[in-house]
Amino acid sequence: MKIFDVLNLSVYGQSHSEEIGMVLSGLPHGATVDAEELRRFTERRKSGKYLFSTPRREDDAAVWDFGVTESDNGKLLLDSSVKAHINNTNVRKADYGYARTPRPSHADYVSAVKDGDNAAASGGGRFSGRMTAPLVVAGGIAVQLLAQKGVNVGAYIGELAGVKGKSYLDGNVPSADEIALAHDAALPMLSGAEEAEKVLSETARRGDSAGGIVECVVTGLPVGLGDAMTEGLESKLSAMLFGIPGAKGVEFGAGFSISSMTGSRANDPFVIRNGKVATSTNNAGGINGGITNGMPVTMRVAFRPTPSVSLPQRTVDLDTMTETEITVHGRHDVCFVPRAVAAVESAVALVILDEMLKTENNGAVAHLT
Repeated sequence: MKIFDVLNLSVYGQSHSEEIGMVLSGLPHGATVDAEELRRFTERRKSGKYLFSTPRREDDAAVWDFGVTESDNGKLLLDSSVKAHINNTNVRKADYGYARTPRPSHADYVSAVKDGDNAAASGGGRFSGRMTAPLVVAGGIAVQLLAQKGVNVGAYIGELAGVKGKSYLDGNVPSADEIALAHDAALPMLSGAEEAEKVLSETARRGDSAGGIVECVVTGLPVGLGDAMTEGLESKLSAMLFGIPGAKGVEFGAGFSISSMTGSRANDPFVIRNGKVATSTNNAGGINGGITNGMPVTMRVAFRPTPSVSLPQRTVDLDTMTETEITVHGRHDVCFVPRAVAAVESAVALVILDEMLKTENNGAVAHLT
C-alpha cells in the first residue's frame, strides 16, 4: 500500500479464493508480540463474535509462511518482513452469482466494467469485507508494537442503527480500560447497546440492514508526528480508513460540526497541565496542520448499511440491457459495524506505527511537551 513510508502492506486473495493473506514489511527486526493476544485481537473481527454477523463461519487462524518464529513462552519473534495466510474453508460460490444482475451498491457492476472477464465472480471478490481479515492480522501486530511504546489505539461503536452511544464528543475521552471492556460485550458500545440490539432485531426481521459509526481514540502519542498537506496524519489515516470496505465518511475531533462553530469556539486554547503544553478542548482531534499536538487523536468513521438485503431491489440485466428486480440470497451481516471495530483499530495502528518508525529512522525527536 502506498500510504506508508517505512512499512509496506500487501493484502492478497478474494472472498471465495482458497486463501487470503498479507505481507507486512518494514518492521523492526527482532520485535516480539504475544501470540495469544494477537489471536484474541483477530477473533474480534470473526463472524459470530458479535450479534447480527453473517452465518458464514471461518476459523480465520493466521498461518505464518515466513518471518515469524514461535517461542515456547507464547511469543512471536518477528523478522523485518512477515507473511501470513488464512484459509477460506466455508465458501458457497453458488449463492453469489450476480455478474449478470449486479447487486445495488456492491462493486459487481463497476468491477464488470473495469475488469471485464476478470471481474469478481462471487462474494465480492477483492472488494469484500472478507479482505479485512488479513488486515486485522497486520493491525494486531501494529497495535502491540505501539503498546510497547506507550501508545494505545482503541475503537468502539459510537452510533449503531441510529442509536447513539457514549462518545468522545460528549466531552470525556473514554479510557483504554473502558474501551477494552466494551470489546467483550455482545455489541462493542460504551452505552446504548440494549436499545441498539432491539432496533437491529427489528431490522433483521424486515430483511433489511443497518450501519453505524466507529470512533477511535489514540493516546500516548508524542508531539510532532505527521506533516503538511498529503503527508499530514489526517490525510494518511483517512486514506487507510477508506480502504475498509463500507467506510463512507471520516472526521477528526469535532468533525463536520466544527463548520457551524465560530472560530473562537472552535479553537483549542493552549494551557499548561502538569508542566506540559496541552489544550483545554480538543476540537481539532489532537492534530494541528497535519501534525500531532500531544492531545488524544480522535476520529469517527461512518459505515454504510450492508448492501446485501433480503428485500427485492431494482437492478439491470447486463446481458439484455433491461431493468429487472433481484432478491439477494447468501449469507450476510445484518450489520457489519461491530466487526469493523477491529479493522478500524488495525488501519489506525498501522499508520501510527509507520509515522513513529519514520520519525525514529530519520533521527528526529518527537517531544512529549
